[in-house]
Amino acid sequence: DGRVVMFRLDPGRARGRAARVGGESPPDDDDAAPEDAWRVCASLDAGGTLERVHFATGRGARLLAAVCRDGARLCVRVKLNDKTRGGISVVQIAADSVVVEATDGSRAPARLNTTERGMQITGADATSRHLLVWNSARAEVHEARGSGFARVSAFDWSGRGRGRSGSVRGESEAPASSSQAMAIHGGRIYRVCPGRAVVEVTDLAGDVVDSLAYEEAQGAARCVDCNGDFLLAATASGHLRFWRLPADGVGRAEAHGPKGGAMIPADVCGGAHVPGSGPDADDTAGDVSKFSGRLPFAVDSVCVNCDGTKASVLFASRGHASVLSTLAVYDVDTDGYRTFDFAITGRAPESHAWDAVAPNVLAAQTAFDENAKIETENETENETKDEGDSRRHAAPASSPYAPDAGHGRSAATMRRHASSRGVVVFTLFASPRGLLPQEAHPIPDGFESLLGLAAPSLFVCNKAAAQSGGGACFAVTMRDFVGTEHLDAKAKAELLQFNYDLAVGDDEKARATVASTTEPAVWEAMAHVCIKNKRLDVAETCLANLGHVRGSKAVRDGANEPELDARVATVAVHLGLVDDAAALYEQCSRHDLLNRLYQAMGRWDDAIAVASGKDRIHLKSTHYAHGRHLESVGDVSGAIRAYEKSGCAAVDVPRMLHGRGMTDTLERYVIGAGSRELTRWWARYCESAGDYEKALHGYQAAEDYLSLVRTYCAQGDLEIAAQLVEESGDPAAAFHLARTFEAMDEYADAIRFFGAAGRHGHAARLARRCGMDNELMHLALQSPPEMMLDSARYLEERGELEKATTLYHKAGNAGKALELCFAHDLFEPLAGIVKSVADDEDADPKLVAKCAAYFLDNGRYDDAARLLVKGGDHTRGLELIVEHDVKIDEELAEALTPPKGVDPRDGGISEEARKQLLMKIAAVCKNQGSYHLACKKYTQAGDKMKAMKALLKSGDTEKICFFAGVSRQREIYVMSANYLQTLRWHGNPELTKHIVQFYTKAKALESLSGFYESVAQIEIDEYRDYDKAADALRDAAKHLAKAASKGNADGHHDAAMRSLEGRTELVETFTRARTLLADKNVAEAVELCQGMIADPRARDESEVTIRVGDVYAMMVEHWYQANDLRRCRELVAEMRGRAGLAAEPYLEATMLAEIDGGGENGAGARGGRK
Repeated sequence: DGRVVMFRLDPGRARGRAARVGGESPPDDDDAAPEDAWRVCASLDAGGTLERVHFATGRGARLLAAVCRDGARLCVRVKLNDKTRGGISVVQIAADSVVVEATDGSRAPARLNTTERGMQITGADATSRHLLVWNSARAEVHEARGSGFARVSAFDWSGRGRGRSGSVRGESEAPASSSQAMAIHGGRIYRVCPGRAVVEVTDLAGDVVDSLAYEEAQGAARCVDCNGDFLLAATASGHLRFWRLPADGVGRAEAHGPKGGAMIPADVCGGAHVPGSGPDADDTAGDVSKFSGRLPFAVDSVCVNCDGTKASVLFASRGHASVLSTLAVYDVDTDGYRTFDFAITGRAPESHAWDAVAPNVLAAQTAFDENAKIETENETENETKDEGDSRRHAAPASSPYAPDAGHGRSAATMRRHASSRGVVVFTLFASPRGLLPQEAHPIPDGFESLLGLAAPSLFVCNKAAAQSGGGACFAVTMRDFVGTEHLDAKAKAELLQFNYDLAVGDDEKARATVASTTEPAVWEAMAHVCIKNKRLDVAETCLANLGHVRGSKAVRDGANEPELDARVATVAVHLGLVDDAAALYEQCSRHDLLNRLYQAMGRWDDAIAVASGKDRIHLKSTHYAHGRHLESVGDVSGAIRAYEKSGCAAVDVPRMLHGRGMTDTLERYVIGAGSRELTRWWARYCESAGDYEKALHGYQAAEDYLSLVRTYCAQGDLEIAAQLVEESGDPAAAFHLARTFEAMDEYADAIRFFGAAGRHGHAARLARRCGMDNELMHLALQSPPEMMLDSARYLEERGELEKATTLYHKAGNAGKALELCFAHDLFEPLAGIVKSVADDEDADPKLVAKCAAYFLDNGRYDDAARLLVKGGDHTRGLELIVEHDVKIDEELAEALTPPKGVDPRDGGISEEARKQLLMKIAAVCKNQGSYHLACKKYTQAGDKMKAMKALLKSGDTEKICFFAGVSRQREIYVMSANYLQTLRWHGNPELTKHIVQFYTKAKALESLSGFYESVAQIEIDEYRDYDKAADALRDAAKHLAKAASKGNADGHHDAAMRSLEGRTELVETFTRARTLLADKNVAEAVELCQGMIADPRARDESEVTIRVGDVYAMMVEHWYQANDLRRCRELVAEMRGRAGLAAEPYLEATMLAEIDGGGENGAGARGGRK
């Protein structure tokens, strides 16, 4: 039909969109189709047959091209200023239609249509008598007459700027805000004047009668708003100007507010998102009547309150159609701004309005904003503090609103309603502490926008109803005033004041308001407000005045809950605020209480969902409660499923089905369930009903052998019962069968099955009663101690003394067993009893002494000594050991050792007596050849020297070295080193190392010097290694010199030192001669050798020196290598003759044989030796 209809997406209704908002769940209506998320926002007649439409480029563009068959139409989207003012509502339902009506219904809706004059309306304002409509070129004034309007006047005006020429201070002009370009009051029209710093005042005919001028530097006025007797204008440079208007239009308007106006700060929007302000912004997008200036944003719309003390402002980014998320309020009295950022709710404001009567209450209509940053629960402060901490302050002036600052329910409530379908209106209190959220009001479906408010009502429009001939303005009661619609204005004002006092934290005024009212409905509404503000202290007063006993009790009982939200929710339930209670429980993570709430409400699906996901500990109990509920309403199959999930099916399903007489159903359920417990119950039921066949079948399926045997016994089938017991091995079944046989005097079978059941005490009792002594002993040994003692006494009376002794001992009565052994010389059992007594740490000392005396009398001294020691008589035990040469082992030695540190008054001995006893023990161990034990006891007695001597006799080199290392005594070091020298230490570097270490630690330098001399002698005698011998002699001389330097050197030391040096020199001469021979310096080498042979020190065998035979051998080997056998023979002959030495120990046998067997010729004697 040629009409263009525009739809707007409401993301709050679209699937999945709600998940963006603070983690809240999406709407409950999962069946909503995607098209339901769109709502009609505008329509227009294109004036032809449409083919297609196009939006201009750029986000939020305002231009639309409608292409028709006969041409194209360029359409501009404008913001309609639907409003209420002075009890009159003005709603534009089409581009050329306006509906005006009274908000209280006292005036029927009247429609104005400008189609005939071809005028498209972009703005409208009204008083009780007149209606003013306009567009950018023309304005009309109409007077209300009956159910319609009569045009009073029409005049042209220039709503467009003059371009760049003629502008104030050279500012770049743009079209004025069409929806707020004019206002009407008291027979006068107030309109903006593009390009001039003035607000023109005209009469109803459009003739200028006055001008409200101000400073040119502030720029032209771009939008105006009138409320009551006050006019507000926003200028191009971001200034707000106020005037007080004459009520009847006669007289001149007076300036109001601060002199020079109020400048909007550049940072008033704080961190609000500015769409289109990035580097990719499209600055050429549709013009939205913004102005140039120094502000980074533009004023979108303004509103003034009823007494002119406050003004609210919405902002938009320059060159863009989107409104910013910040709402600012200017306070004339304090000359400061307060702001609220709707970004925390995920929404952006679209329009705003002040209350018609209350000067500090305003409302803002919001829409979903995809670009807003939504604060989650974790990003806000914890809202579960005590009541005293819930009174917080709002953000300071000129700063963005901080979540939850200043209102206990603000952020959580706003987030919860941010995803609501349709329009959401937020009401706020403008206080000196900031803008404080009062409540969020999701507008019911079918209503498009907010018109205004007059507490307790919000006025919203339904343009579809107006187009069908009805009115467009409807009143919706504010959430906090539900139930108070019938009250008078005074009661409503009290409730509104109470809301305000709680919001600003003025407890005294709030309590005074509670005390002053007498209406129960007001008290109830106040209690609701307290719940939403989490003020239980004030709520308790309201509930007391209301006489709400359950609510008052809930306040006191809820004090046991640690979380504030949980305490508040408990009271909210009793006030009927179930949804609020559920949200509070969820908010404080008290899912157990949320589960209980859903159960009480009958919302079982929700309760099970909460238990399954967040309250797992109560999942089974929730299913059980659900089952009880379903059972009560007759849903048997549902109850069965619930009981199965709760784990209680084995008890409650039979109870339920049996109670309803559904036996066949019960049998089918039992068979299908396959549960042992259920099957066992069913079998017992059948048995009680006399159906033994079904009972036996059930017991067999449940593997309940006791019940099977019991049933067979009851029927007299004992053979089958016995076979079943033998096959199953079930103890309980065997016991029952044994009792049955006992009752029938079948004692042999009874005893056998008592044994199979593990009830040996019963079997022994029965065997004793029946005189079955052979079976009694075997059974009694497997019985409890009491039965053993009874059986032992019985056997003692019957003369079975060995058996009685064994049972007495097994039952723990060793004293009685010993008495029998001693009295009747029962040596075989006595050995076992004594061993158990000796091994028992807690044996009775008297019993131990009695055993020791018995062994002494019988010559068993080893056992007697051990028992005496165990009984604590260490001295007597040691005497017995010495007297009868009892071998002491490790265990006996430890037993002989008295505990250390026990006071003699507590049964111990003195330290000196303990030491003497240890010395005696050590001496005995040493005499017995137990040297390690002797060492240990000497060490415990503190005599380490004797301990070392005992250890040296053991010959355990490893322990000797270890004991010397830990003893750290000089004498022990020397003893250890001396002992090690008696071993084959040469060839064992580890022993050599220990010897040197021990002598060094003992500072026995002379002994160490002597050891090095021994080393030198070993190197010469066994290895002929004179180089190492020389090194050892030098070390010996060094330590001997050190010893002399630490003591008083006497003649003995000097002589020893001279002897050591001479011998060292002789050994060094030998090594030098060997070197000369190797270097072919034969003459000098021979001369040195002859000198050594002639040196008397070389022949002194009492000291370490060279061996003359080695000197001769060195020369013989040299001439042998030179093939001079003649000289070799001469040296060998001299060696044998003059020196009297045998040549064999010094020369190789083959070499000596060749020398002795060679001819008399000189060098050629060796012949063919290679």
